[in-house]
Amino acid sequence: MRIDGVLREEFGIHFDANGPGSAGCIVLRNFTGWNWFCARLQAIAKSGVKAIAVSVKY
Repeated sequence: MRIDGVLREEFGIHFDANGPGSAGCIVLRNFTGWNWFCARLQAIAKSGVKAIAVSVKY
């Protein structure tokens, strides 16, 4: 997929308190929400889950 002329095959999920928008990533701007997200993913990983299917629709 191309976004603004850049080929993207993966996307990230990250904390970002800068201006709105990203290059296709999911950006969490609330630090409390970011901490909850990280803790939840750690719990999921500890339960044995190795992958999470994601569907992106534009």
